Amino acid sequence: MYCWFLAASLLGAASARVATPGNETLPYLDAALPAHERARDLLGRMTWEDKVGQLGGIRRAVSRVNGEPSFNRTAFEQTRKTQNGQVGLGFQMNWADEVLPIVNELRQEQIDDSRLHIPYITIADSVNGIWVSGGTLFPGTNAMASSWNVNLYAQAVEVIRDENLAIGVQWVLSPEVDLAKDPRNGRNGEMYGEDAYLASEFATQYIKTMQEQDDDGWVKVATTIKHWVYGQGSGGVNRASMHGGINHVLNDLGAPYIKPIREAKPLSLMASYASVDHVPLSVNRHLLQDVLRDIVGFQGLIMSDANAIEYLYTESKVARSPMDAAKKAIKAGLEHELHPGGHGVFTTLIDAEDDEEIVSLLDESVLALLQIKFLTGQFDKPLPTIGDMKATLRKKEHLEVNKNMSRESIVMLQNDGLLPLTKGHLGKVAVIGPYADIINAGMYAACNSTDPAYGSSFRRSMERELGADAVLYAQGTNSILPSNDTDDASIQEAVSAAKDAGLAVLVLGSGLGTFDPSTVNNERTDQEGFAHADLSFPGQQQQLLEAVLDTGIPTILIMSSGQNFLLPDSILARTSAVFHSFLSGEFTGDVLVEILLGETNPSGKLTVTIPEANGAFPVAYDFLPSDDRGGFGAATKYDWHWPQLTRSPALRFGYGLSYTSFEIGNVTATAARGACNTTAVHVSASVTNTGERAGQEVVQVYYRPDVSVIEMPVMKLIRFSKVEVEAGDTVQVEFVVPGRDLGYFVNGDWVADGGDYAFWVGSSSRLEDLTQVNVTLSH
Repeated sequence: MYCWFLAASLLGAASARVATPGNETLPYLDAALPAHERARDLLGRMTWEDKVGQLGGIRRAVSRVNGEPSFNRTAFEQTRKTQNGQVGLGFQMNWADEVLPIVNELRQEQIDDSRLHIPYITIADSVNGIWVSGGTLFPGTNAMASSWNVNLYAQAVEVIRDENLAIGVQWVLSPEVDLAKDPRNGRNGEMYGEDAYLASEFATQYIKTMQEQDDDGWVKVATTIKHWVYGQGSGGVNRASMHGGINHVLNDLGAPYIKPIREAKPLSLMASYASVDHVPLSVNRHLLQDVLRDIVGFQGLIMSDANAIEYLYTESKVARSPMDAAKKAIKAGLEHELHPGGHGVFTTLIDAEDDEEIVSLLDESVLALLQIKFLTGQFDKPLPTIGDMKATLRKKEHLEVNKNMSRESIVMLQNDGLLPLTKGHLGKVAVIGPYADIINAGMYAACNSTDPAYGSSFRRSMERELGADAVLYAQGTNSILPSNDTDDASIQEAVSAAKDAGLAVLVLGSGLGTFDPSTVNNERTDQEGFAHADLSFPGQQQQLLEAVLDTGIPTILIMSSGQNFLLPDSILARTSAVFHSFLSGEFTGDVLVEILLGETNPSGKLTVTIPEANGAFPVAYDFLPSDDRGGFGAATKYDWHWPQLTRSPALRFGYGLSYTSFEIGNVTATAARGACNTTAVHVSASVTNTGERAGQEVVQVYYRPDVSVIEMPVMKLIRFSKVEVEAGDTVQVEFVVPGRDLGYFVNGDWVADGGDYAFWVGSSSRLEDLTQVNVTLSH
């Protein structure tokens, strides 16, 4: 087991008050001591039962019955006896002001009742904001990443962090850095996109912002980078690359972990459910120890995903019993268990006190959790108050950051000149679609999709802006789940509305719902637990779209989901404008109206590539050259990559439109020696706004070595910058890329080649949007 010691910057003395039982001052209660010293002292005072209890927790503290929060004392105490390291808030639909008094009481009880006064640490998922209702509801991860604005994202994370602190959450199960390479994956909405560099930049900012220290030296909120590691498909192409081995793990699956782990130092990491080379991650010592610890350098706590240890004997069949699974998991490197149902498997280690190896490993596991508790001030900081919570949640400045994030996150994919609309010259507008009158925020958001308290739907925003009489609303179909429903009466109503209005806006999508199946309008077709065999719009939405387009009425399509949908030429050629809003925040509806009316200039860019056809996977821009060569001889006409699809997807990674136009020119790349005799590439370009209104452009830099030790992708993102340019103005953009950043792993070693490189600079990963320059780096 890796012995965890944090960087000195996180171990400094803190000046918060010390909770002291009676008149006794013990070292672990001395706030002036470093966290690792306090943890070591406390560990030496704990019984075996105390230690085993720290390996798990109580995730579902408060449920909801008949619209009210509900607390089951009997069930809580039963779990608490053996799992008391952390506590969760419970049901998402409970409101923060309802939950906080209950959870505060439970926190105080644990401090008072525990023999050593060991507190819980409160843990929660945190994607769109705080886990329970009542906070600022941001868009989903994929939407915020589509802003390509890391500085704005830092502001959003700061809001989410402070609102978590206001309800006492000091450990979050984010960020997720898995790559959205496969459009069929239902969890793409939780991810930053298909590119490792983009994901690592956003994740690094998330961790640094969350784990910022307060004035007393406490880490504000501990983070959990996840899910190490998550697989990708190979698409079934004849000469395609075969994924497997250390180079694939480190250069593909693990690539977005490297910078966040080494620079931001997340305090914990979650192992994935996946089996890699037939070995489930929960017992994969090679990937948890040899690769993650020794090569990547992760020094924090490693936790399981929910119920993952249990799956070792119920599903994977690599363990004979709960005790066997627990022993194998802790020997492989797992140090903490997430088990929302309250029946954790690590509790079986209570009977392993005579096993010297397990005793040693368990001590190190408990030590890792105790250090997180001491670093975040669990033994020293007072419990949050209702007053402070109310003063923090949904502050005016929080809402403004949220709205700005929505403004920069929505991606315009097509505009034939119809937009922006002129409000004073509009007649009626038909607003159509089952996603037009809900907030589709994703299953990790505390959001009743039809409740106005969570924000305005697109329909409500349009009615407020144009007047209810000017908006003809038609749901278009009651069927948003795949079904055999052939009743098209609702579709015909929508067609009639489109004809009457003369302008149609369709809002179609997938998703909708939370973890709890009893939630109102919980009709999930996307998100965790789902995959997409068909990338058309689910239910009758595809028929609805076709029927409205058949009218010939000018039509705007807005997509709402965590996933992508097929947009073949037969659709694009008949659609005036297309947007992807991804998973909604509370201001997504308002901002979409702003964009349609030209009050906000769209600036979002795709972080995922939209495929041309069902089954045409992989589709991500950074494929290997051998993936694009097809078969041999006559067989080439049958492989989908080439030449059956005679062009690369039009809607590729990095693509997005604006109401103005930009010209990226004067591109140069030069190599220069810097400090310590290191080589760096200096890239520069000018960005000219050639249109008639101010706008923002994302300048993207890609690269590829001419020759490498292992096969490299056709191009890889290495830098990007979002710049605002006034109409007619020119802005100069400069990038410095150290030669080391151009490297890659070969059998666990980092290799940074000299030699010739191609660099591309432009507005998307499409070749037609890029300018190529070449540079030579000395060895």
